[in-house]
Amino acid sequence: MKIKSLCSRIPKEDKALKSYIKNTFGFSPKNIHLYKQAFLHKSVSIENKENGYSTNNERLEYLGDAVLGAVVADFLYKKYPLSDEGFLTELRSRILNRNQLNKLSRKLGLDLFIKTKDCNLFVCESIIGDTFEAFIGTIYLDYGYDFAKKIMLEKIIMAHLDIESLAKTNTNYKGKLLAWSQKVKNKVEYKVSDEIIINNRKQYVVKLYIEDQLVSEGCDYTIKAAEQNAAMHACEILEL
Repeated sequence: MKIKSLCSRIPKEDKALKSYIKNTFGFSPKNIHLYKQAFLHKSVSIENKENGYSTNNERLEYLGDAVLGAVVADFLYKKYPLSDEGFLTELRSRILNRNQLNKLSRKLGLDLFIKTKDCNLFVCESIIGDTFEAFIGTIYLDYGYDFAKKIMLEKIIMAHLDIESLAKTNTNYKGKLLAWSQKVKNKVEYKVSDEIIINNRKQYVVKLYIEDQLVSEGCDYTIKAAEQNAAMHACEILEL
């Protein structure tokens, strides 16, 4: 799976970013500098020599993660009034998992504005989803929670996600791959091949082999999640 370079497609003027936000999300930023920060990866942090503070999108990512969780939890609670906690938690996880955030970020074109020096496969995968969270955190700071919620629901969830389909989708890719392998009598193996540090957190790289042939790779903060990502890519390749 190829990921387009994030390093060579960065608009140089604030005007381009303002125009993108207006055209894509329907509003004009009040503080364009906050939005520029949302796309600034740690690898290209702006250092303040006077106070030693580094400007990047990590704090915005933290904030956006919390806002996203609250918005989606509230949305699902109201949409499925008769569903139990287990169903709501699982569906929220499907909406906000790393792969889904990566897809949303690309659909919305957020990846085109990212500034980073780290452009290997797995770093790019992580950066794209992290930027989505940072962008939502920025809207929250610029306009407040209610406005961020409105944008998230109207311009992102309702416009780009099929919630009913997600609710019915089997996201246990390891289980799906296991069932296929047993049917065709092929051996599937997962091997941790590397450990990398992204945003000061360790992530595991897992390689998936079928009949001793490398088929796919996955990366995440736990080995179990990395295996699921590798299995998801394998299912896509095998069209399962």
